[in-house]
Amino acid sequence: MRVRSLTRDDLPAVADIAFHAFEKDEFFGWLNPGRDKYPDDLRRSQKILMRRRLVTPGQYGYVAETEEGDEDWTGKSEILGFAFYSRSVGDEAAKRWRADTLFNKFERKLLAWEEWYHDKFLNRALDAERLAEYIRMEPWNYFVPINPRWHLGLLCVSPKHQRRGIGSLLLKQGQKLATDEKLPLTLESSVVGRKLYLKSGFKNVGEAKLCEEFADVLMVWEPAGMEGAWLEEIESETSKMKGGEQSMSNLGKS
Repeated sequence: MRVRSLTRDDLPAVADIAFHAFEKDEFFGWLNPGRDKYPDDLRRSQKILMRRRLVTPGQYGYVAETEEGDEDWTGKSEILGFAFYSRSVGDEAAKRWRADTLFNKFERKLLAWEEWYHDKFLNRALDAERLAEYIRMEPWNYFVPINPRWHLGLLCVSPKHQRRGIGSLLLKQGQKLATDEKLPLTLESSVVGRKLYLKSGFKNVGEAKLCEEFADVLMVWEPAGMEGAWLEEIESETSKMKGGEQSMSNLGKS
């Protein structure tokens, strides 16, 4: 099994994995109450979202796929999971990581119209009012005090290939990015993912409500040898982020 950069050709497989990975997720079901009745609308939405991530400056996608020699090798590589990492602003190196292209700018303009039309007229799985509530409450600014950093925006493993270390393999890719630059790695974890992240050395630094019914745990990982650079009062699973009080007051604000 190997990890490589995600390409445009991978988008159909990646969107399909996301669709099935979130099939039983409670928050995702709350956000998309029509997912069982209109699964094709949800699949279309997933494809659009993955395309947007791929052309957004500072976003980097990776896939885990089978390779020759694996026990389930069929003669053709199969994508088993994927992850998207983003590089924040905050230092000179960010300019390189967040470089843009004319093609990506053009693609985002097309996607902006496509997203609007899809959500307005085609996406019967989504509850628009609930999406607006989520956007309003999402803690966009919480980790700003420890910029620059890497952030895990999304990690999905095919339900058919769970418990094979695929999530850990994809997570190590982000830890390598952070280690190479001597930066922290942050994420917002659902209930399902917390065990993996705690096992991988992440610390719980707070909780943020996604809506009235659901909340995510905010987590930070520090490269080996740099423990305490961004966290303090470190315990086995929890810690306190330096500057966290200021950022916590901004939760839900744009």
